[in-house]
Amino acid sequence: MASESKKPFKLTINLEQSSPETLIELLKEPSLEGSVLDQIAKLYSWNESLMEGVLIHPHVTPQTLFFLFNTASAEFKKRMQQLKGISASGAGRELVPVKDLVQESLSEKESIPKDEPSVEKLSLFQRVQRMTVSEKVQFALHGGKDARSLLLKDPNRQVSQAVLGSPKITEDEILLIAQSRNVSDEILRTVGKNKEWMKNYSIRFSLICNPKTPLGISMAMLTSINGKDLGILSKNKNIPEAVRMGAIRLLAAKQKQS
Repeated sequence: MASESKKPFKLTINLEQSSPETLIELLKEPSLEGSVLDQIAKLYSWNESLMEGVLIHPHVTPQTLFFLFNTASAEFKKRMQQLKGISASGAGRELVPVKDLVQESLSEKESIPKDEPSVEKLSLFQRVQRMTVSEKVQFALHGGKDARSLLLKDPNRQVSQAVLGSPKITEDEILLIAQSRNVSDEILRTVGKNKEWMKNYSIRFSLICNPKTPLGISMAMLTSINGKDLGILSKNKNIPEAVRMGAIRLLAAKQKQS
């Protein structure tokens, strides 16, 4: 008697409202379709524990891997590279090599007109638009650089502040924030109060040059600026007058001492 073919897995839960624990169990189902894996990836790409399950699933598609590679953090990209050439459990085939995904990424980007937003960025924006505040906070804490850049502009203070709390944020990103006039003064205040970031001279000077930086933050940092940059500040008409005059006084005092 011929053995009965296994019935296709029928999804009976709402992916958007499911807990991570439920989804981890779901990913253990070997007959889960690639389209479901793709949905999970696009909804929860910030949750690297879940994405581990997506990566090793036998039905994960090259398109899903490509999406993850373009939205993942640097650490998770390394994890994807570790999986290169390793057989997916029960798949009878190998995962698409990461180098092929990179080449595919370059080829697709070259074919997209420069005045049109990329599919990846549209997808990221659309996913963020569907998130609750708590989900945005988690995404800000655990997502990649593109996610942080987008969520930094979120009107909800809890979300934008969570970006600065991400353990993955770099000093290069903080420098760009210090230079930006498109972030809130509260974000700049938080940057200015962080002792570790304030050890970076470029960040301090950029904050003082930014007219949106709260006056108290700028004035407190003036004494740490060298003479050459005080001269630049003394001629800068875009910064608050109190900061400019403070730079003039400090520069005069330094010149007297020399």
